[in-house]
Amino acid sequence: MKVIENIETGTVHQAEEIEYFLDDDTMIGEIYIDGNLIYQSMDVGSESQLELEFKKEYTITESSEILEDFLD
Repeated sequence: MKVIENIETGTVHQAEEIEYFLDDDTMIGEIYIDGNLIYQSMDVGSESQLELEFKKEYTITESSEILEDFLD
């Protein structure tokens, strides 16, 4: 399980799967968690660029990491 948090708003999502989708024709990148769109970016040339833009606004943490921090 992954925990995805919007850095600015504090909105938290939990997801099993994160999917990155890039339309090469329109250069629009989209990120879906468990099939639901949560992020969209314009003028993205690659999946790695989309991921970098996403990580400027969101943090992604594995739920096992959160449990380990809690137990420490």
